[in-house]
Amino acid sequence: MAPWARRLLLCAMLGWTLLTAAAGWYAFRGTSPTASANRDGAAASPAGPPPGEAKPIDHNDVLAAASGPAPVPEASRQPPRLADTTVDTREPAGPYDVAHPAPSHATDGGAGVSVRSLDVDGPRARPEAAPSRKGVVVLDPGHGRGDPGAVHYLPDGSGRWDITEADSNLRNAELIRDALVRMGYDVYLTREGEGQGPGRPLPLQWITSDLYARVALARSVDADLYLAIHGNGATVKSISGPETWYCGKHEEGAANERLATMVQQAMMDALHEYGYAPPDRGVKEDAAAHHSGGFCQFVVTRESPVPAALLEFLFLSNDDDARVLVDDRSHVLMAQHVARALDAFMRERRGEPPASADAPAPPQEAP
Repeated sequence: MAPWARRLLLCAMLGWTLLTAAAGWYAFRGTSPTASANRDGAAASPAGPPPGEAKPIDHNDVLAAASGPAPVPEASRQPPRLADTTVDTREPAGPYDVAHPAPSHATDGGAGVSVRSLDVDGPRARPEAAPSRKGVVVLDPGHGRGDPGAVHYLPDGSGRWDITEADSNLRNAELIRDALVRMGYDVYLTREGEGQGPGRPLPLQWITSDLYARVALARSVDADLYLAIHGNGATVKSISGPETWYCGKHEEGAANERLATMVQQAMMDALHEYGYAPPDRGVKEDAAAHHSGGFCQFVVTRESPVPAALLEFLFLSNDDDARVLVDDRSHVLMAQHVARALDAFMRERRGEPPASADAPAPPQEAP
């Protein structure tokens, strides 16, 4: 760089430095420690400002005056009476101050357990758990919440339908729940309420998040067993019969297989008792059947923290299977047999002998 250029650059830098220093002095003038101390002293002095000089506004005084009454002079203060020390800190009455009965599906949540509000001698003691029952079962009636699942359309070509998978799943789950409750189990359903008919398909992201939410229920209630209940469908309408899926690539893989085997056998027994003999499509391991390289495709059986199986009871795309599902007697029989199979599985897990009616019947060949 030429000498004249260096001198020019140096002068420009010095000029910029002086300009910024002058601007800073102008902006912050009057805020020196001396001036601040003088203002603070004047504000704190009870004598007030000198004659002829306006008193500066103290914003703290303005806020205090706006938010409440002026403070009581020290000389006029009296010691408070005992009744004055009780302050009502409750919020104004509203709709949540009214006592409402608990919903029918709610439990007491430990409300009946007596616990001290404060443990002054040590850490707070955890309430004792309620007496344990036979176990906790989560039943997941598939689809619903806007997703009808498979649909059986009437064969007259009118486009009308008589049953959806979502409704059939829920009916079966409710009957299984009732049977298990009578046996002494705590049972939770992942959904309740009426479904709806065919419509536009739901976004895949919504369906996936819903599946993970259903599995989360099993974690939140500390379940012992998870059974997903589904119907089936196929483009080839001649395909029929029940099948049960499980995830073998799971820490409970062996238990999953045992559970699926017992549920599948119970389904075949129920259908034979009903008088219907569809093909037994058997038990299927998810990863092997889907050739997915050891990765199970079904979210609910893959992510379940407890032994789990997915039952596909019949094909709604098959007219014969659908006629069975329309008849509520078939659901009653299927629920009874599946509930007994779940109880038998739980007895095995607890190391108890099977009940007299628990042992699954040997496979029966279709006539």
